[in-house]
Amino acid sequence: MQVTETLTEGLKHEFQISVPASDLDAKADARLVDLKDKVRLNGFRPGKVPVSHLKKVYGRSVMAETIDQTIRDTNSQIFTERGFRLATEPKITMPTEEKEVENILAGKSDLTYTVSIEVVPAIALADFKGFTVEKPVVEVTDADVDEAIKRIADQNKSYAAKGESAKAENGDRVTISFKGTIDGTPFDGGTGEGIQVVIGAGQFIPGFEEQLLGQPSSKPRQHRSKRRSRPRSMTNSPRRWVWNRSTN
Repeated sequence: MQVTETLTEGLKHEFQISVPASDLDAKADARLVDLKDKVRLNGFRPGKVPVSHLKKVYGRSVMAETIDQTIRDTNSQIFTERGFRLATEPKITMPTEEKEVENILAGKSDLTYTVSIEVVPAIALADFKGFTVEKPVVEVTDADVDEAIKRIADQNKSYAAKGESAKAENGDRVTISFKGTIDGTPFDGGTGEGIQVVIGAGQFIPGFEEQLLGQPSSKPRQHRSKRRSRPRSMTNSPRRWVWNRSTN
């Protein structure tokens, strides 16, 4: 077997490999001998099929398997000997001319192919003994703790249903369904069903939650709000957002 490195460019390498036909033929014959005790052919007792007959019947497929295994073993040997760690799968280029392929499968010609690879660069570890690490320390005050406790309490607050005549107040949690449009056109993320909103928590765009104050349960309503955006042409007029919603 002959291995020639034809390209070394940064992390890229390419090799041309030539495997003698005699080596392939010997390996294929060894596979046929192993196959002799496993196949069953009419007219022959088990294990008594001549290798020459097996070669006529299975020689082409056995040679193809032998070539495939030889390429894998050869590539692995090349990469291991050079200490390569592959970044991508190897690109293998095989002969394509029909007559050449037939001669290789018949054991009459040497197998010559190329393999292109890209390797992982070598990484040199620094001397960590000379590093200094500053450990940040955060002082947690009583106010910080109180704020965190309040936030957890608010998140786990219990709510009870109000009467039918009750109206929404600041701090109430309401369940709404809405459909938003911009200048009459629905937009992504502007539709919701069964969304829970705590009035005054600032979960929605400015002015939206305020419109819920004083609203009775299950009353559909249209809410309009203006929000400035980038000008459409040379004007700087605001676009109009329209929300159709019902409150429970």
